Amino acid sequence: MTVAQIAPVRVSAATGRTWLGLAVGALAALALPYLIPTQMSLLVTVGIFYLACIGLTPLIGQAGQVSLGQTLFMAIGAYGAGLLTLKWQWPTALAAVVLALFCGGLALIFGAAFLRLRGYYFALATLGLAVATAALSTAWISVTGGPSGMVDIPSLSLFGYEVFSDQANFYLLVVLGGIAAWITTNLRTSQTGRALAAVGHDSVAAGMLGINASRYKAVAFAISAMTASLAGSLYAFYLRFFSPEIITVTVAFSIVIMVAIGGSRSAFGPLIGALVIQGVPQMGQTFATWVPLFAGLVLIVVMTYFPGGLWGAIGDAVGALRRPAPSHAKEQR
Repeated sequence: MTVAQIAPVRVSAATGRTWLGLAVGALAALALPYLIPTQMSLLVTVGIFYLACIGLTPLIGQAGQVSLGQTLFMAIGAYGAGLLTLKWQWPTALAAVVLALFCGGLALIFGAAFLRLRGYYFALATLGLAVATAALSTAWISVTGGPSGMVDIPSLSLFGYEVFSDQANFYLLVVLGGIAAWITTNLRTSQTGRALAAVGHDSVAAGMLGINASRYKAVAFAISAMTASLAGSLYAFYLRFFSPEIITVTVAFSIVIMVAIGGSRSAFGPLIGALVIQGVPQMGQTFATWVPLFAGLVLIVVMTYFPGGLWGAIGDAVGALRRPAPSHAKEQR
């Protein structure tokens, strides 16, 4: 038996909620710059981290593999974009696309070794990537600028138009985030998505069905790497600066926490997680200091009481409200 012979997955209520959420989110996104113009910088940052998070949903939500290596690919996307555009005068958009493809290929290479590991061993291996990335970005001064960071990175240019303002960056991220959400949502119900779900449920049984677990997990890992690289490039173009502080090990954990809090089986869940984690520091310096503690407590509560994430909890609550009340009438005999 092959993957193609597995019974097609029905479009679940969760998938319907995802598409509804995406539609509502797109409409809200168009209005946000006019409703809260003073918070555009926050919204751009949320959009960037959403890109870094959404690529993890196939790997975590379906394959059941937790990767802490997103900061590696963000660093390659950011520092690579700076080097290609500053030293070799590459067009900014071309640099971002090439680096995303490069990271996808690099993820396949790492995946050949790492994805044979199961459970927390894979998470520990990718944690090693995050630790190495943080150390290398600080020590490799000739390339990254060291602790001071890389400066004077040009803004993104598309079709002769410079994407410089917060509003322009926000709308670009809405488009790219929507495309990424559409891809991951369709992947969930595709043959590859069904294979990933089978691997995540029981890799041994999946192997008996003829599913090459390592190959499918490598595809998911490559998708996460490409979105992380794109997020890193856009962050560098937006800030026109990039430093090791943006890709610390704490940030690597935060990205996974964003996915877990919002929900790893929905395209809308990571957006909620990014809003929660990135929004708290905006409440003041005191709150910003306690972000790691806050994130840890929220993660404990969500994983204990809402294993489907906050978006899953919202969907369950809406479904419960729409469910008809049970009839209490009893037949009299």
